[in-house]
Amino acid sequence: MLNYFYLFHGISPDQQEWYNVLYGLPVINTLILSVLMAVIASQSVDMEHKGAMWNLLPTLESRASIYLGKILYGFIYLTIFCSLQMAMVILMGVHLGFAGSIPFHAIGVTFLAELVSGMIVYQVQCLLSLLFSSQFAALSVGFGGTLTGLFLAYISTKAWTPWSVLFSLSPVGMDYDRASRTATLFLRPITVPEILTALLYLVGFFLLGLYLFTKTEQGELLAGAHEHRVSHSVHSGLPVELIKLKRNPLWIPFVLIPLISAVIGTVNFTQNQDVLKNTWGDLWTQQSLFLGMFFLAPLVGILCSLLWRMEHQGSNWNLLLTVTTPAKLVKDKWLTASLLSFLSIGWIAMIYLFTGKILGLPGDVPELFWIRMVSAVLCLAAITAVQSMLSMLFHSFAFPIALAFAGSFAGLELTVKGAYYASPYSMLIYGMGSTSITGELNVPVLLTSCCFFILSALAVSVLALKRMDVRTHV
Repeated sequence: MLNYFYLFHGISPDQQEWYNVLYGLPVINTLILSVLMAVIASQSVDMEHKGAMWNLLPTLESRASIYLGKILYGFIYLTIFCSLQMAMVILMGVHLGFAGSIPFHAIGVTFLAELVSGMIVYQVQCLLSLLFSSQFAALSVGFGGTLTGLFLAYISTKAWTPWSVLFSLSPVGMDYDRASRTATLFLRPITVPEILTALLYLVGFFLLGLYLFTKTEQGELLAGAHEHRVSHSVHSGLPVELIKLKRNPLWIPFVLIPLISAVIGTVNFTQNQDVLKNTWGDLWTQQSLFLGMFFLAPLVGILCSLLWRMEHQGSNWNLLLTVTTPAKLVKDKWLTASLLSFLSIGWIAMIYLFTGKILGLPGDVPELFWIRMVSAVLCLAAITAVQSMLSMLFHSFAFPIALAFAGSFAGLELTVKGAYYASPYSMLIYGMGSTSITGELNVPVLLTSCCFFILSALAVSVLALKRMDVRTHV
């Protein structure tokens, strides 16, 4: 569905429709496919981190067989995804009457490129999920890699990272003429070095993952496995939800991913002064574009999944509901996630102001920027309420994060259609001004919509928690 809206919705005939679609696939799937593989890898490896499963599973099968089963599991899902996607490309191309015959060779090369690049990312994410007992860290690194790979693809088609392999294997290239601002697409041959680099990634990460999975005993490799410290005090002055996050490296993705997004935007801003204006407004759109549209909501999703993870383990549901009320539990989770999300907005604003001063941009920061920041805070409060509800309802750590990513894509479509108020994800794009800081901002509608989603999500969470069977979740 996301591929359809990106590739075919509103496409105009230009005699290069097939090439346009095949060129756009690596762009959109560097995001979609990377997140999909990260989610599947997290769900596949997360079982080993629960209870004594690391030692129990090898009594039933060899560790090599278990690891190969995980690789096969990811390959099956990836093959289904790519097959459905290519079938959609062919059917929609015929239905829309694309010019020329169906380029089966280019479609086949794109299919194989996605299989190879998808399996590389999947193996990387399996390795990260193995190294870090907290899937929060593995998914955060995956999101940072996805953003970096997408940025590098606009500089070079070389596979500098595992997340940029898909661009290097794309059979369609583009020649952009800056003078006339026209782009010409063409079929290009995949070079031997590009193939060898992809195979090196594929085989190298497979052998590394197989070695670590089969040779490592429980606790020898896992990051943070030996960092269990006992507090010197039985009581703590911190709220309960903050105590859970006390020694978690939560700050890393919330610091690094906005920083990576800002670096990408700043480089693009300085390198395209023939198209962009040297203003505060254009700098903001470049710095916040990917962050507001695709990555900030999934980051909040990671945070909410982390806050609810403890409740989904062992017999914690039974214990927790004997010492607190559903309303207080839901409220505390939401307030904690909202507070940390608000801090990220402050960090994003600091980076923006510092960058603008370093670049020596003329004039003052637009007054509307500060209203945008307040709007972003309100929208994040709505997103945290919805994501907290999803993380409570779904036991999987990664699935609510995938929903946040899908919601961001759907939110972009709603924003383009003018229905920004229809979801909290579209409100973030609209309120944050990721497409235009000086564009329209209907504060009453935005505020009403935020309040609706916050109250609705909290109410559903409390009602679901009251009616949920109290049982042991293993």
